[in-house]
Amino acid sequence: MLFKRSHTDVSSDNKVVESDDGSAKGDVVAERTALRKVDWHILPLIFLLYMFSFLDRSVGRSNIGNGRLYGLEEDLGLRGDQFQTATSVFFVTYVACEVPSTIFLKKLQPTRFISGIGTLWGIIATLTGLTQNYGGLIACRLLLGLAEGPLFPCLIVYLTMFYTKNELAFRFSFFIAGAAIAGAVGGLLAYAVGYMDGLHGLRAWRWLLIIEGIPSVCLGILGWFLLANDPESAWYLLPRERQLLVLRSEREQGREASTRSAKVLHRSDVLAAPKDWKIWLFCAMNFAGDIQLFSYAIFLPTIIQALNPEWSTLYVQALTVPCFAWSAIIFFFVAYISDAIQHRAGFGILGCLASIVGHVMLMAGQSVAVRFAGCFFVATGIFVVAGTALVWLYPTNDKPRFLMGHAVTIALLGLSAAISGLLWWTMLRINGRREEGKEDWKMVGLTEEEVDELGDESPRFRFGT
Repeated sequence: MLFKRSHTDVSSDNKVVESDDGSAKGDVVAERTALRKVDWHILPLIFLLYMFSFLDRSVGRSNIGNGRLYGLEEDLGLRGDQFQTATSVFFVTYVACEVPSTIFLKKLQPTRFISGIGTLWGIIATLTGLTQNYGGLIACRLLLGLAEGPLFPCLIVYLTMFYTKNELAFRFSFFIAGAAIAGAVGGLLAYAVGYMDGLHGLRAWRWLLIIEGIPSVCLGILGWFLLANDPESAWYLLPRERQLLVLRSEREQGREASTRSAKVLHRSDVLAAPKDWKIWLFCAMNFAGDIQLFSYAIFLPTIIQALNPEWSTLYVQALTVPCFAWSAIIFFFVAYISDAIQHRAGFGILGCLASIVGHVMLMAGQSVAVRFAGCFFVATGIFVVAGTALVWLYPTNDKPRFLMGHAVTIALLGLSAAISGLLWWTMLRINGRREEGKEDWKMVGLTEEEVDELGDESPRFRFGT
């Protein structure tokens, strides 16, 4: 949704001037036209980038799960929990480079940086298909985490350069849903690649990784030419449309967005983030929810195969497709409604509850049909509650019900739902206090510019709930 415009217009010298009602309405129409152009030039590419990143990290996620069925463990001589270690070590470098990459994103130029890491991880993912032993697999996983770690946070920052907070949930859904579609595509591709087993002397799991890495290289090169660093440099917009998008940002953020100080990254801004208790609660909520996401993405083929050990590998791959497709449909729907009514927390809580029901069905279901239906209930919440986590929950000797993995995930989902509810209540309380003027003391003795630069600590700021 767009914010309501005041009766203003943008003149040719980039200044805001008074205008009549007709001109103001014309600006709203022009904003929507510009926004559609931004959507068409950004969303398809970031959707594909994130989808293939999710596929590529699969000796890393869903593909290491698919590759596991095609003999990856046997060919590389993996024993004990080495498969889980290879899965999880990815996150060491992945997490380590997330924060630094977002801090320096603007200095690195968003388009070149995002496109560059896309090309790099595609090369690494492709070469992973040629690894010959456990040590080589670990090395590829660490390098892949280093290349892919910046993508998710940098894409979020990149989208905030073009969209207001009222529009972000639906736009986020495009690259988050890319992960869901990756699960479906990965299952289909794994099914097809199964017929390539032995071609030119390579096992199917090697072909799977090689084939899925190549598109990321191409997309990275394409992004270099198609993406823009910010609205001011968006080559696909008319000059007036660029000005309107800049004005949208300033309108949402207040005068803070246009002050000279606000355009510079200060050390105090970086240090303030880890001191904010709300950030730590969001991290805990995200961590708890994402244990499920990555566990599901990696181990779904194994879970489904355990429903009926007589099912062939190809049949199991095919059964993973509708689960991921369902999760993508649900997430698009939830994101659209969330933006429409401007509410977030309740959907996260409902997603946790749906997934908890699914895990209970997988643990306690007495028939294959009930337990397979449980996979869909889990899928209902996985991307509504998503983030980063480690995956040690589904050891092979826990077949066929994987009680430990499901039980731990249920506990963490309950924690995630509780934290979401706490944050919801807290944000409503803070907004209420500010409406009543109980935090106006923070503005005493400050200039207007200093008040604007208080950010979310300003009594004028209202949190989304």
